[in-house]
Amino acid sequence: MSITVKPHLKDVEELYAKIHGFEKAVKLQNTYSPVEGAHHYRKEDVRTVIDALSRSLDFHAGEPGDLEEAMHSGNIDFMRLVREHETMPAEEYQLLYIMSRPFFKSMKNALTMDDMFWQDGRCPVCSAKPALSVIEKESHRKYFCSFCGTAGSYMRIGCPGCLTEDPRDITIMSLEGEEGMRADMCEKCKSYVKTFESSMTDGHSMDSLDILSIPLDIIVQEKGFKRHAPNPVGIITLGQY
Repeated sequence: MSITVKPHLKDVEELYAKIHGFEKAVKLQNTYSPVEGAHHYRKEDVRTVIDALSRSLDFHAGEPGDLEEAMHSGNIDFMRLVREHETMPAEEYQLLYIMSRPFFKSMKNALTMDDMFWQDGRCPVCSAKPALSVIEKESHRKYFCSFCGTAGSYMRIGCPGCLTEDPRDITIMSLEGEEGMRADMCEKCKSYVKTFESSMTDGHSMDSLDILSIPLDIIVQEKGFKRHAPNPVGIITLGQY
């Protein structure tokens, strides 16, 4: 299946391409380990990540820069991004999320918890709630973490946000002409998960599918529903697109 970049998504597609380049360029020197007080990144890797971010996104961190100083002093904890996005300015949150992805993925690689059951609807690696899922063979649903990329199972029908198991709480919406994708909207907690048919994942990452389906986010959010996690460019509220 081919994916065509839609004109109204050109800017966000270009930003995602830069972010993808940043993530490929980052070579962390230290493997993640759950050390108390490490804030889920190793301080020895901070400059490496900031330099790669500067080259990819034209981000100027300075020498040494307020951001680097804040990370070295422990004033930034990426785990806050999982739970506190509503309390942070959107631009600050977006930047920190982009920076955090290499570290979160290092967590995933070290802990190897793919295909586990998501207790309380949360990623077993970083405790994030999912925004994406895929329906596989025999109607099995797999959820994907937008922070570390871990994939695992939860209830086939229900909401990982408020944990309701009542199918009457879930409304499904799709867009005309956009086969293979839908939103599972919880009327109880007003959150949603975007769900894709497995055929759409052939040759394409969950990140690219998340970007492709931004029009679905916009329509669902206009109806008053919210995502639990940002898309690959660090945005949770999509109304501006």
